[in-house]
Amino acid sequence: MFYLTKAAVAYMKPGSAIINTASVNSDMPNSILLAYATTKGAIQTSRGARPDAGRQRDSANAVAPGPIWTPLIPSTMPDDAVKNSGQQVPLKRAGQPAELATA
Repeated sequence: MFYLTKAAVAYMKPGSAIINTASVNSDMPNSILLAYATTKGAIQTSRGARPDAGRQRDSANAVAPGPIWTPLIPSTMPDDAVKNSGQQVPLKRAGQPAELATA
């Protein structure tokens, strides 16, 4: 993520922003997804990166959405966790990737 963010600077116009997508697991890691949570934690720290200190208006940030329905959910979680995925958030369901894409 560091190198990708750094490489993107060459293509950025003044005032541009880099927004990386992390995960709720970066803040509240699930023990059965520890490797995944670790990578998302690294992505989350990219919000503190300034792509190029000479370009004052540019920024880098990261968003960490709640549960998003991806193939990771049914392939790594027990059936009861899959069935209840997203019930703890205000929408009472996991989000869909298309709903996150505009972020």
